Amino acid sequence: MLTIETDPGRTDIEAGSAAEEADVALAMHLAGRRNHPVVRGLGTMSEVGDQPPLLALSGAVLAYGVLAGDRRAAGAGARMLGALVLATWIKAGFKSLVARTRPNVLLNKGQYVVEPFGPDEGSWHSFPSGHTAGSVAVARAVGRTYSQARTSAYAGAAAVALVQIPRGAHYPADVVVGAAVGVAAELAINGAADYLFAATSKPKIAPKAIVATHLDRVARIGW
Repeated sequence: MLTIETDPGRTDIEAGSAAEEADVALAMHLAGRRNHPVVRGLGTMSEVGDQPPLLALSGAVLAYGVLAGDRRAAGAGARMLGALVLATWIKAGFKSLVARTRPNVLLNKGQYVVEPFGPDEGSWHSFPSGHTAGSVAVARAVGRTYSQARTSAYAGAAAVALVQIPRGAHYPADVVVGAAVGVAAELAINGAADYLFAATSKPKIAPKAIVATHLDRVARIGW
């Protein structure tokens, strides 16, 4: 059994495994200074990784690409938007299946609960991290299209993900699973985009086999 120092007093946590105990303990240690001005400021800045700002960013890139006739930007925007929507859908599915109270609920109220199909409330939606899932999905889409921006995009996504722990919004496992959701969503969208591009692209030059067959036919019939 894990004992945590919380605002109401010492709280005993019955975790399902040693890994879960370590996950909770690390989150409690890092979130101990969640009210520090620096942590609060970084947490506020990390809201850029929430769904509405990321949707706005993705939509803006897509709109710019379409209006400016920039196919590369349009493709990046479409991939960003698709990856974000899919990542959001996947993480929402997880949140509806597994309810886990957030670290700040444990620290402020001494309450820690993990159960299937729990209340549909924000304080119970710790698992997985939606900020992380969306940020990682969008960052990968940006990096795949603009290699020169890959490092900056990945660093931004990592910053958004990591600050969720000290601000008391998520446990480390929530962030790890959120990152995995983002990666999986972007990979799926990239695969679908590549398939559609290949299926709709028409070769400008006839394949050699077709040309050879046509020439052979012409030679035989004397045209």
